[in-house]
Amino acid sequence: MSFTKVKIYNIALSALLLSREIIDIETDPNQNEIRVLNTFWDIALESTLQDLDLDSLSQPISLELLATLEDDNPWDYVYKYPSNCAFLRRIESGAAVDNKSTHISKRTAIYDGQKAIYTNQYQAVGECIPKDVPLEAFNAMAGMALGYRLASFSAPLITGKGAKKLRDTIEAKYLIAKAKAQETDSLENFNYEPEWQRSEFVEARLS
Repeated sequence: MSFTKVKIYNIALSALLLSREIIDIETDPNQNEIRVLNTFWDIALESTLQDLDLDSLSQPISLELLATLEDDNPWDYVYKYPSNCAFLRRIESGAAVDNKSTHISKRTAIYDGQKAIYTNQYQAVGECIPKDVPLEAFNAMAGMALGYRLASFSAPLITGKGAKKLRDTIEAKYLIAKAKAQETDSLENFNYEPEWQRSEFVEARLS
């Protein structure tokens, strides 16, 4: 299945129990519904990307260095948080799947008035989920989850009375879609790591 913004909007309308279909976001006569859905689109998309945290929607981004910190600071480098990053998953370590020994520590905070990433990694590359992920990259249940999230945010302004009960139902559907989307993504991106490699006992014996 290939998703478009129009398809996501119609999933949202269906979740809101409205027997209407949007054909064209720009010219469709259902202007009130479109106006409300447009209002919540960006926050629905970004929050869904963050919540789903799918491997298949991530990409590497070279981070822009803002500062090198003094020796008495626990962090060596400060990097600019990418403006197009919806969610920073990790600092890439060179390992396909990080474990305790390969994980690169990081934290996000404000530096000089802007959101920044603190780490000890030189020339750091972040694994980010970008805000402008093409909708065609969503698996079937991820697209459904986005439609449900959009519907939940839009419910009070579209359905009015009774929105709370309807939102509870939509949120339950969202959680199911989220779990199925993550399961599909996990199967498509599984990298085998033997159990002994994850064992702290074995790691301690080998060190």
